[in-house]
Amino acid sequence: MLPILDKSQQKEYALLSLLDSNDCYFSCQELAQKLGLSERTIHKHLKNLTELLREHYDKDFHIERSTALGIRLYRAPWLNIHTIYTKLAQESMTYSFFHTIFLETADSTTAFCLTHYLSPASLYRTLSPMRDAISAFSLSLDIANMRLSGEEMQIRYFFNNFYLQIYRGYDWPFPGISRQRIMNAIEDILNALDFPMSINDRKHFSYWLAIIAHRLTLRHPLSSPIPVELGLNNEAYKTCLPAIQRFFQRFRLPIITAECQFIFYLLHAFPFGENIQQCLFAAARDARGFDCLPLTATDHFMAVFARNFPDWVGMGAPSFRQKLHRLHFHGALFSGSSDLPERYPFLKTYQTTYPNFATHIQNLYQALAPHPCGRCFTDARYLLPHYILLCSQYFDLTATESVISLSMLTDYGPIYEEKIKQEIFSRFQDNFHIKFVPTHLAYDLLITNLPAPIHPPDHLTMSIHNAFNLREWKILEELLTHIRAQKASNIKSL
Repeated sequence: MLPILDKSQQKEYALLSLLDSNDCYFSCQELAQKLGLSERTIHKHLKNLTELLREHYDKDFHIERSTALGIRLYRAPWLNIHTIYTKLAQESMTYSFFHTIFLETADSTTAFCLTHYLSPASLYRTLSPMRDAISAFSLSLDIANMRLSGEEMQIRYFFNNFYLQIYRGYDWPFPGISRQRIMNAIEDILNALDFPMSINDRKHFSYWLAIIAHRLTLRHPLSSPIPVELGLNNEAYKTCLPAIQRFFQRFRLPIITAECQFIFYLLHAFPFGENIQQCLFAAARDARGFDCLPLTATDHFMAVFARNFPDWVGMGAPSFRQKLHRLHFHGALFSGSSDLPERYPFLKTYQTTYPNFATHIQNLYQALAPHPCGRCFTDARYLLPHYILLCSQYFDLTATESVISLSMLTDYGPIYEEKIKQEIFSRFQDNFHIKFVPTHLAYDLLITNLPAPIHPPDHLTMSIHNAFNLREWKILEELLTHIRAQKASNIKSL
């Protein structure tokens, strides 16, 4: 994560995270020892956090303090502590500085320091951690002139990470740019491709388009076109190009080939939504073979997959395509782990337990191997086992008890989300019959890390932060027990 919080805010947020780590009472001495702070400092931070929570959340999110028992954090299941992180980040000096750089409303630290009532030396000390973090983006920071130097694409990538880390796509930190106009442009592009995208992904993608529009308004275009090797000169790009050009026309911006390619690159290379079936796979399914379109390796795999598993497209396929595309994009095809069969015994037994499924897998393997675009996906160390694991979650043919349907709505990305699902299975598969379903299907419990409270009356919702902690594992077990009891009661009443 980018070090956006100031030092005092970092300590307050660390205290809040420690309180949130377990649903129990902590003594002041215990908190001070674990955080390496004095008890006096702990009391000061507790006072600030208590006032902040009381101001914004009242009973749903508060800190209990008892002389006999200690200190305990209470939060409703549909809330998580990232909402507090957002409010702390907005008040930090680092956020103000980089937000000013992005908007280009000040051209020197003198004006910035006068506005914020601090000395240049204090500003340099505050920004020191961020200067180190920026180097990971191949950028350099000129604090005196309030300027980021580096490749334009890297600058956009940095600001996208910067704002998404704080807001997760919910608040809109881009004054002067209409979010509704951005969302209309996204809808136009997706309609041209027949390309479904979730609401959460649309929010994230809207940040990219807003950053592109703002940088072009300030006359910071891309210096060169996207490399030809990325395979963007294909049928899908030609199909959606008019819609991308209309985006620039909406904001009265120049239509530049490199910028149009970059927007399509974002759609094509990042795991947004599902697959672009009609434009990318139609020719690949043609009897002429797979060379009629300059498909990426991922698109080739999905075309072969659609032939071998025609009934499964829309179930296992979209999630797996997202995972493959992320791996392909980051060049991690051959850096897999060889211990997957040891960690997942299912990989050793599926051929005898599910012979029909194993036959489909073998046919897929044979169809991929002869073609150069498919050989990388037959790497038995990594990608094929992950595919088998993914399918095993979607197609459970031996279910005998009531299924508890879970759905995940997060901004983690498909690989980390899959890891969380595996952790849930490993903890609860012996006691609960769990199945994960997409959010557009009926489910019993929604697990989300989004900062907006989601609490509809017709189903249960559980909000997590970065990953499950002891408190959240306990909450999940209680919710699963409640759902199982409710399903059993409904069966008896029939």
